[in-house]
Amino acid sequence: MSDLNLKEALDLSIEVSKKAGILLLRYQKQLGKLKTNYKEGQGVVSKADIASENLIIKSLLKKFPQTKMLGEESSFAQNIKNFKEIKKNPYTWIIDPLDGTTNFLNNFDYYAVCISLAHYGVPVLGVVYRPSNGDLFYCLKGKGAKFKSAAKKRVTTLKTSGQKKKLKDSLLITGFSTEKGQVFGKEFKIFKDLAIRSRGVRRLGSAALDMCYVASGIFDGFWESNLAPWDVAASGVICLEAGIEVKNLKGEPFTPFNDDFVAANGPLMKELLKAFSKKA
Repeated sequence: MSDLNLKEALDLSIEVSKKAGILLLRYQKQLGKLKTNYKEGQGVVSKADIASENLIIKSLLKKFPQTKMLGEESSFAQNIKNFKEIKKNPYTWIIDPLDGTTNFLNNFDYYAVCISLAHYGVPVLGVVYRPSNGDLFYCLKGKGAKFKSAAKKRVTTLKTSGQKKKLKDSLLITGFSTEKGQVFGKEFKIFKDLAIRSRGVRRLGSAALDMCYVASGIFDGFWESNLAPWDVAASGVICLEAGIEVKNLKGEPFTPFNDDFVAANGPLMKELLKAFSKKA
Protein backbone atom coordinates (compact mmCIF):
# COMPACT_ATOMS: atom_id res chain seq x y z
CA MET A 1 0.00 0.00 0.00
CA SER A 2 3.02 2.24 -0.48
CA ASP A 3 1.37 4.10 -3.36
CA LEU A 4 -1.03 5.85 -1.00
CA ASN A 5 -0.12 7.48 2.31
CA LEU A 6 -2.73 6.19 4.76
CA LYS A 7 -1.81 8.71 7.46
CA GLU A 8 -2.49 11.54 5.02
CA ALA A 9 -5.71 9.82 3.99
CA LEU A 10 -6.81 9.56 7.62
CA ASP A 11 -5.97 13.18 8.39
CA LEU A 12 -7.91 14.33 5.33
CA SER A 13 -10.86 12.07 6.21
CA ILE A 14 -11.09 13.62 9.67
CA GLU A 15 -10.86 17.13 8.24
CA VAL A 16 -13.50 16.42 5.59
CA SER A 17 -15.87 14.71 8.04
CA LYS A 18 -15.83 17.84 10.20
CA LYS A 19 -16.50 20.08 7.19
CA ALA A 20 -19.42 17.84 6.22
CA GLY A 21 -20.63 18.02 9.82
CA ILE A 22 -20.65 21.83 9.72
CA LEU A 23 -22.65 21.65 6.49
CA LEU A 24 -25.19 19.27 8.05
CA LEU A 25 -25.63 21.45 11.11
CA ARG A 26 -26.29 24.40 8.82
CA TYR A 27 -28.95 22.45 6.95
CA GLN A 28 -30.52 21.26 10.20
CA LYS A 29 -31.28 24.85 11.15
CA GLN A 30 -33.52 25.04 8.06
CA LEU A 31 -35.38 21.73 8.33
CA GLY A 32 -38.70 23.28 7.33
CA LYS A 33 -37.27 24.24 3.94
CA LEU A 34 -35.29 21.02 3.34
CA LYS A 35 -36.35 18.99 0.30
CA THR A 36 -36.67 15.23 0.91
CA ASN A 37 -37.34 12.13 -1.19
CA TYR A 38 -37.90 8.45 -0.43
CA LYS A 39 -35.61 5.67 -1.61
CA GLU A 40 -37.46 2.40 -2.10
CA GLY A 41 -36.55 -0.02 0.68
CA GLN A 42 -33.98 2.39 2.13
CA GLY A 43 -35.93 5.18 3.78
CA VAL A 44 -35.62 8.91 3.29
CA VAL A 45 -32.94 11.04 1.63
CA SER A 46 -32.63 14.80 1.91
CA LYS A 47 -30.83 17.61 0.13
CA ALA A 48 -28.45 17.60 3.10
CA ASP A 49 -27.39 13.98 2.40
CA ILE A 50 -26.57 14.83 -1.21
CA ALA A 51 -24.73 18.06 -0.40
CA SER A 52 -22.65 16.32 2.27
CA GLU A 53 -21.72 13.49 -0.08
CA ASN A 54 -20.75 15.88 -2.87
CA LEU A 55 -18.50 17.82 -0.49
CA ILE A 56 -16.80 14.63 0.73
CA ILE A 57 -16.26 13.13 -2.71
CA LYS A 58 -14.90 16.35 -4.21
CA SER A 59 -12.46 16.84 -1.32
CA LEU A 60 -11.16 13.26 -1.32
CA LEU A 61 -10.74 13.00 -5.08
CA LYS A 62 -8.90 16.30 -5.23
CA LYS A 63 -6.19 14.87 -2.96
CA PHE A 64 -6.39 11.23 -4.11
CA PRO A 65 -7.56 11.22 -7.75
CA GLN A 66 -6.44 7.61 -8.23
CA THR A 67 -9.10 6.28 -5.85
CA LYS A 68 -12.65 5.06 -6.58
CA MET A 69 -15.84 6.09 -4.78
CA LEU A 70 -18.78 4.24 -3.27
CA GLY A 71 -21.20 6.74 -1.73
CA GLU A 72 -24.68 5.93 -0.48
CA GLU A 73 -26.57 8.57 -2.44
CA SER A 74 -24.61 8.28 -5.70
CA SER A 75 -24.85 4.47 -5.53
CA PHE A 76 -28.61 4.63 -5.17
CA ALA A 77 -28.89 7.16 -8.00
CA GLN A 78 -26.83 4.88 -10.26
CA ASN A 79 -28.71 1.77 -9.09
CA ILE A 80 -25.52 0.07 -7.93
CA LYS A 81 -26.44 -3.22 -6.21
CA ASN A 82 -23.42 -5.38 -6.99
CA PHE A 83 -20.34 -4.46 -4.97
CA LYS A 84 -17.97 -7.10 -6.43
CA GLU A 85 -16.05 -4.52 -8.44
CA ILE A 86 -14.92 -2.82 -5.22
CA LYS A 87 -12.90 -5.89 -4.29
CA LYS A 88 -10.95 -5.48 -7.53
CA ASN A 89 -10.02 -1.84 -6.91
CA PRO A 90 -6.78 -1.02 -5.04
CA TYR A 91 -8.48 1.82 -3.16
CA THR A 92 -12.16 2.66 -2.80
CA TRP A 93 -13.67 5.24 -0.48
CA ILE A 94 -16.89 3.97 1.13
CA ILE A 95 -18.96 6.93 2.31
CA ASP A 96 -22.15 7.53 4.23
CA PRO A 97 -22.60 11.31 4.20
CA LEU A 98 -25.41 11.20 6.77
CA ASP A 99 -26.04 8.00 8.71
CA GLY A 100 -29.29 8.56 10.58
CA THR A 101 -31.21 10.76 8.14
CA THR A 102 -34.57 10.20 9.86
CA ASN A 103 -33.07 11.35 13.16
CA PHE A 104 -31.54 14.36 11.41
CA LEU A 105 -34.86 15.37 9.85
CA ASN A 106 -36.60 15.12 13.21
CA ASN A 107 -33.94 17.25 14.91
CA PHE A 108 -32.67 14.32 16.96
CA ASP A 109 -28.89 14.67 17.32
CA TYR A 110 -27.99 10.97 16.85
CA TYR A 111 -26.50 10.93 13.33
CA ALA A 112 -23.02 10.77 11.83
CA VAL A 113 -20.71 11.28 8.88
CA CYS A 114 -18.87 8.06 7.93
CA ILE A 115 -15.76 7.71 5.76
CA SER A 116 -13.81 4.52 5.15
CA LEU A 117 -11.05 3.59 2.72
CA ALA A 118 -10.99 -0.01 1.48
CA HIS A 119 -7.97 -1.77 -0.01
CA TYR A 120 -9.30 -4.42 -2.42
CA GLY A 121 -12.53 -4.39 -0.45
CA VAL A 122 -10.97 -4.56 3.03
CA PRO A 123 -11.43 -1.41 5.16
CA VAL A 124 -8.06 -0.04 6.25
CA LEU A 125 -9.24 3.33 7.54
CA GLY A 126 -12.35 4.42 9.39
CA VAL A 127 -13.74 7.78 10.53
CA VAL A 128 -17.12 8.32 12.18
CA TYR A 129 -17.97 11.87 13.24
CA ARG A 130 -21.03 13.00 15.20
CA PRO A 131 -21.54 16.70 14.34
CA SER A 132 -24.00 17.49 17.12
CA ASN A 133 -21.54 16.96 19.97
CA GLY A 134 -18.16 16.57 18.24
CA ASP A 135 -17.61 12.90 19.10
CA LEU A 136 -14.96 11.56 16.72
CA PHE A 137 -13.97 7.91 16.25
CA TYR A 138 -11.13 6.98 13.91
CA CYS A 139 -8.54 4.32 13.13
CA LEU A 140 -6.00 2.89 10.75
CA LYS A 141 -5.93 -0.88 10.40
CA GLY A 142 -3.25 -2.35 12.64
CA LYS A 143 -2.75 0.94 14.53
CA GLY A 144 -5.59 0.81 17.04
CA ALA A 145 -8.73 2.93 17.34
CA LYS A 146 -9.04 6.40 18.84
CA PHE A 147 -11.88 8.46 20.28
CA LYS A 148 -11.84 12.23 20.66
CA SER A 149 -14.50 13.93 22.73
CA ALA A 150 -15.03 17.60 21.98
CA ALA A 151 -16.26 18.12 25.54
CA LYS A 152 -13.10 16.72 27.14
CA LYS A 153 -10.77 17.86 24.34
CA ARG A 154 -8.55 14.81 24.59
CA VAL A 155 -7.88 11.66 22.58
CA THR A 156 -8.52 8.26 24.12
CA THR A 157 -7.30 4.90 22.85
CA LEU A 158 -10.23 2.50 22.52
CA LYS A 159 -9.40 -0.90 23.95
CA THR A 160 -12.34 -3.04 25.04
CA SER A 161 -10.98 -6.54 24.43
CA GLY A 162 -10.93 -7.18 28.18
CA GLN A 163 -14.72 -7.13 28.45
CA LYS A 164 -16.11 -10.43 29.74
CA LYS A 165 -19.77 -9.56 30.24
CA LYS A 166 -22.49 -12.12 29.77
CA LEU A 167 -25.85 -11.41 28.17
CA LYS A 168 -27.71 -10.96 31.47
CA ASP A 169 -25.32 -8.15 32.46
CA SER A 170 -25.23 -6.41 29.08
CA LEU A 171 -26.84 -3.33 27.55
CA LEU A 172 -27.42 -3.92 23.83
CA ILE A 173 -28.23 -1.72 20.87
CA THR A 174 -29.83 -2.60 17.54
CA GLY A 175 -31.71 -1.34 14.51
CA PHE A 176 -34.53 -2.68 12.36
CA SER A 177 -34.75 -3.27 8.64
CA THR A 178 -36.44 -0.55 6.61
CA GLU A 179 -38.38 -3.28 4.84
CA LYS A 180 -41.55 -4.30 6.66
CA GLY A 181 -43.29 -7.69 6.49
CA GLN A 182 -42.10 -11.15 7.55
CA VAL A 183 -38.45 -10.20 8.08
CA PHE A 184 -39.49 -7.23 10.18
CA GLY A 185 -41.64 -9.48 12.40
CA LYS A 186 -38.74 -11.90 12.86
CA GLU A 187 -36.52 -9.03 13.98
CA PHE A 188 -39.03 -8.10 16.67
CA LYS A 189 -39.02 -11.67 18.00
CA ILE A 190 -35.24 -11.52 18.37
CA PHE A 191 -35.51 -8.07 19.95
CA LYS A 192 -38.05 -9.34 22.50
CA ASP A 193 -35.96 -12.39 23.38
CA LEU A 194 -32.76 -10.40 23.93
CA ALA A 195 -34.54 -7.57 25.75
CA ILE A 196 -35.86 -10.09 28.27
CA ARG A 197 -32.52 -11.80 28.74
CA SER A 198 -30.32 -8.68 28.96
CA ARG A 199 -30.31 -5.44 30.97
CA GLY A 200 -32.03 -3.81 28.02
CA VAL A 201 -31.93 -3.03 24.31
CA ARG A 202 -31.79 0.45 22.79
CA ARG A 203 -32.76 1.47 19.25
CA LEU A 204 -31.38 4.91 18.32
CA GLY A 205 -31.22 4.99 14.52
CA SER A 206 -27.58 5.10 13.40
CA ALA A 207 -25.77 1.79 12.94
CA ALA A 208 -22.42 3.54 12.61
CA LEU A 209 -22.74 5.34 15.94
CA ASP A 210 -24.19 2.23 17.57
CA MET A 211 -21.08 0.24 16.69
CA CYS A 212 -18.72 3.02 17.72
CA TYR A 213 -20.35 3.27 21.13
CA VAL A 214 -19.87 -0.49 21.49
CA ALA A 215 -16.20 0.14 20.71
CA SER A 216 -16.09 2.81 23.42
CA GLY A 217 -17.77 0.54 25.98
CA ILE A 218 -21.06 2.43 26.41
CA PHE A 219 -22.97 -0.47 24.87
CA ASP A 220 -21.89 -4.08 25.20
CA GLY A 221 -23.25 -5.52 21.96
CA PHE A 222 -24.87 -4.59 18.66
CA TRP A 223 -26.71 -6.44 15.92
CA GLU A 224 -28.62 -5.44 12.80
CA SER A 225 -29.67 -6.91 9.45
CA ASN A 226 -30.04 -5.53 5.91
CA LEU A 227 -27.23 -3.01 6.16
CA ALA A 228 -25.14 -1.68 3.27
CA PRO A 229 -21.33 -1.31 3.08
CA TRP A 230 -21.45 2.45 3.80
CA ASP A 231 -23.36 1.74 7.04
CA VAL A 232 -20.60 -0.39 8.55
CA ALA A 233 -17.28 -0.04 6.68
CA ALA A 234 -15.91 2.71 8.94
CA SER A 235 -17.49 1.59 12.21
CA GLY A 236 -16.63 -2.06 11.57
CA VAL A 237 -12.89 -1.47 11.27
CA ILE A 238 -13.04 0.89 14.28
CA CYS A 239 -14.61 -1.90 16.36
CA LEU A 240 -12.01 -4.42 15.23
CA GLU A 241 -9.18 -2.04 16.07
CA ALA A 242 -10.73 -1.48 19.52
CA GLY A 243 -10.68 -5.22 20.18
CA ILE A 244 -14.36 -5.84 19.50
CA GLU A 245 -15.32 -8.93 17.51
CA VAL A 246 -17.43 -8.22 14.43
CA LYS A 247 -19.16 -11.06 12.58
CA ASN A 248 -22.32 -11.76 10.64
CA LEU A 249 -25.22 -13.52 12.33
CA LYS A 250 -23.82 -16.89 11.20
CA GLY A 251 -20.56 -16.18 13.01
CA GLU A 252 -18.50 -15.53 9.87
CA PRO A 253 -15.71 -12.89 9.84
CA PHE A 254 -16.42 -9.22 9.18
CA THR A 255 -16.62 -7.79 5.71
CA PRO A 256 -18.64 -4.65 4.92
CA PHE A 257 -20.37 -6.63 2.17
CA ASN A 258 -22.21 -8.92 4.58
CA ASP A 259 -25.98 -8.42 4.96
CA ASP A 260 -26.07 -8.55 8.74
CA PHE A 261 -23.71 -7.77 11.60
CA VAL A 262 -23.09 -8.42 15.26
CA ALA A 263 -20.44 -6.68 17.35
CA ALA A 264 -19.55 -7.86 20.85
CA ASN A 265 -16.86 -9.70 22.77
CA GLY A 266 -16.08 -12.98 24.46
CA PRO A 267 -18.98 -14.77 26.16
CA LEU A 268 -21.50 -12.19 24.94
CA MET A 269 -20.67 -12.81 21.27
CA LYS A 270 -21.21 -16.55 21.79
CA GLU A 271 -24.57 -15.97 23.51
CA LEU A 272 -25.76 -13.58 20.81
CA LEU A 273 -24.81 -15.93 17.97
CA LYS A 274 -26.57 -18.76 19.77
CA ALA A 275 -29.72 -16.66 20.11
CA PHE A 276 -29.67 -15.79 16.41
CA SER A 277 -29.18 -19.43 15.38
CA LYS A 278 -32.28 -20.45 17.37
CA LYS A 279 -34.38 -17.83 15.61
CA ALA A 280 -33.15 -18.73 12.09
